[in-house]
Amino acid sequence: MEKTRKRLVLTATMLIASIFTSSGQNWTLEQCINHALEHNHDIRSARASLEESESALNEISWSLIPRIGGEMGQDFNWERLSPYKLKGKQSTNVSIGLNVTLFDGLRGYFSIKEAGHSLNQAKNSLEGVRDAVKVSVIRSCLEMVLARELHSIAEYNFESIVRQMEKCRKMVLAGLRPLSSLMELEAQVAQEQYTITATAAEIESSRIALMQLLNLPYESRFNVEVPPIDTLPPEDLPELAAYKLADAHPSIRAAKAALEADKAAIGVAMSGIYPTIALSAGYGTYYHDAVDKKFRDQFKEHLTPFVGLTLKVPISSSIATVHRIRRAKSLLTGNNVALEKARRRLSDEIELAVAECRSCRSRCIAAEKSRKASEELLRMNEFKLEVGEISATDYIISKNLCLKATSEHVQAYFQYIFQRMIVEHYLGK
Repeated sequence: MEKTRKRLVLTATMLIASIFTSSGQNWTLEQCINHALEHNHDIRSARASLEESESALNEISWSLIPRIGGEMGQDFNWERLSPYKLKGKQSTNVSIGLNVTLFDGLRGYFSIKEAGHSLNQAKNSLEGVRDAVKVSVIRSCLEMVLARELHSIAEYNFESIVRQMEKCRKMVLAGLRPLSSLMELEAQVAQEQYTITATAAEIESSRIALMQLLNLPYESRFNVEVPPIDTLPPEDLPELAAYKLADAHPSIRAAKAALEADKAAIGVAMSGIYPTIALSAGYGTYYHDAVDKKFRDQFKEHLTPFVGLTLKVPISSSIATVHRIRRAKSLLTGNNVALEKARRRLSDEIELAVAECRSCRSRCIAAEKSRKASEELLRMNEFKLEVGEISATDYIISKNLCLKATSEHVQAYFQYIFQRMIVEHYLGK
């Protein structure tokens, strides 16, 4: 059994060493957030969407200016002079013109308005993604820190059990304790080795999750700085206006911008039922080799201005336009309901975050009292075990109670810190 115990200790030590010996420098929470905001895939995708919206707005804006263009053509044709003889002819024409849409049912106006709101939506969506990534990084960092703290607690507990086991072994050899006490402690040591291995795996899992958020290669090794568990901050949370904070959130602002874009889309659809008036003007000339004049002379003689006014009236396409308007209005109604649902859901999350923050603080205070009481009881039982007043079973029970109370205190503390950060995030701090 002694060889088995040593083998287990060596295995756990090698596993833990493989995790921490190749670790790089410690990263602060601020460094993790800054790196994620720069390299996270979701944020980069949102930036690309923002650039696409900017290009779409520029494209629509430039498409509404008067269109000036030139045209040049060269024609070749053949005239049959006899069944066996063809005569080639060619002509050249050149023109430059201006085309202006005078009226299109305000399609251009509503198109620019829709693109502008879509751009505003993309900006707020990017900010919302950045906020979501920030919250995820905070959560992942605290989960990694919590896993490391629980790992440290498990290591400390393992070392104290091993010390008691060695003392018990000497007393068993001296005939002062029964062998069953030593076997109980050895079983507890094996259990603590399992806990150490499990918490080391939790550290690795949280590290991988954080690396995904930071967009780091898997072979990278880094640690997160463990903040000291100090006195709890004072409970100075102000009264929050949940709906007001929800309206100021980027996700709600993005939904409102999308709603305005839907309203403009209705205007774009309605423009299809109106006639279109366009003005065209320009100069044109041509050259034909059938005329016995020089190229330059013909170009000067044939140079003529032209002006045209075009009216297009939709007839059969009006039916499709009516259905397009109905679909745009239905989409607006659906998105309006979605906006109200999102606003209510976010305001509920804010209220819940405040309530959870206060509850976590109360749990943390209670857990700290429980930890101190269980630590005092454990110290007394350690002394009683050494003098033989209690059995190893009673000592293990008190040891497990102390471990449970310590773990609950650490978990409650970091949960309170996380919830407080969430509330401050909603407050814009």
